[in-house]
Amino acid sequence: MPNERALRLAAVQDGLITREQAAAAGLTPSAIAHAIRPGGPWRRVLRGVYATFTGPLAPIHQLRAACLHAGDEAVVTGAWACWMTGLSYGPPAGDVVELLVPREVRRSTVDGVEVHRTSRMPAAQLWVDPDGPDGPPFLPPDVVLDALAPASRPGAIPKAPPARAVVDAVVMAARRFPQWSPARRETALRNVRALMCEAVQRRAAGLAHLRTEALAARGRGSALVRVALADIEAGCRSAPECELRDLVRRSRILPEPVWNQPLAGVRGIVPDACWHERRLIVEVDSRSFHGFGDAPERTEQRRARLAMLGWVVLPVSPARLRADPAAVLAQIEAAYVSQGRVTTALAVATRP
Repeated sequence: MPNERALRLAAVQDGLITREQAAAAGLTPSAIAHAIRPGGPWRRVLRGVYATFTGPLAPIHQLRAACLHAGDEAVVTGAWACWMTGLSYGPPAGDVVELLVPREVRRSTVDGVEVHRTSRMPAAQLWVDPDGPDGPPFLPPDVVLDALAPASRPGAIPKAPPARAVVDAVVMAARRFPQWSPARRETALRNVRALMCEAVQRRAAGLAHLRTEALAARGRGSALVRVALADIEAGCRSAPECELRDLVRRSRILPEPVWNQPLAGVRGIVPDACWHERRLIVEVDSRSFHGFGDAPERTEQRRARLAMLGWVVLPVSPARLRADPAAVLAQIEAAYVSQGRVTTALAVATRP
């Protein structure tokens, strides 16, 4: 049977242990083989990584096994790191865990784990399993719970910072998922915009960090990252707003509006797209993408208040924006021209 030393080590690693660690804890090759025999107390999770329990595997075990395979310096990135950050619009965090390791580390990719060697190794952030047992999640970095796993903390996994995770998720997903592939540009760009906008909206990643990662990114999908970054830097905060910006930039009539800036002289109102000189606002009505829960009652009150102040507000749904963009653009252009006549007439009427 596995000795107590090995089980104490496994407890630090959420019940998992590597073959090398088991040997260092005093188990002989025959003892390890006996433990992982069919019906035995241990089972194989990855090549050379074993679970010392018989219950179901949770996400923490999938992540821990991947980190044990890749080594102490590995950090989770990509889709799983987006999930760990709490982002909803990333690629599916499925059967493959993507990890970053320093370029000099020689670790191979195996089933369920993609190892990416990099010269731009980010500082790790610890993710704490919300479904783990109660107790203090963090210990001082100089506290070693087990000499054979000096960096391990039960229930805590190292991950890349959100900006790196988001950009890596896009680039890595472009190779694995058709809906994230540049070959399907419209769908892929919509997904990239949604994820990057969500990271900014939820304040998970700042613009400066996203810009650094976007400019450093290489490979498939990196061009889409830079397109989405330009939209976000212009002020767009949702994928449909980015698509509205694409539409507006096609117009020979409309100049670039101001995006998501507080309305001067009107406290508490931040319109999606605004042409101040024409007192014209376009708002994208999207509960899923826009604002993360802007209640219909608040929207109605805001628009009534703007109407009282002489502003014209055009609501546009993402569905109509995508199904009939020409009609949406014609409507905005007509309102812009009409508002120009109104503002000119008011200026003449109030001239001394």
